Amino acid sequence: MSELRCACNHCSCTIDANAAQQGTKAYCCEACASGHRNGEHCRMPDCDCAGAVQPNETSVDNALDETFPASDPISP
Repeated sequence: MSELRCACNHCSCTIDANAAQQGTKAYCCEACASGHRNGEHCRMPDCDCAGAVQPNETSVDNALDETFPASDPISP
C-alpha cells in the first residue's frame, strides 16, 4: 500500500491522522498547509521544509538595497 505524501513542495513527510486538509490537498501539519507563512517549522523534527520555503533574510535586505538606490531623488 502506498503512503500519501505531504503536498508541501519541500516536505518529505507522510500524511497521517493529524493531516491538515486545504482544498483537495493534504498536508502533514498546519505549518505546511499555510506555506510556513510565519516561519513555523514542520511538525516532524527531522524535516527542514520550512527552511527551504522561507527566503533568507539577508537576501531580502539586499534586494531592497538594490531596488531603491540612494542616488534616486525622493518623489515630491
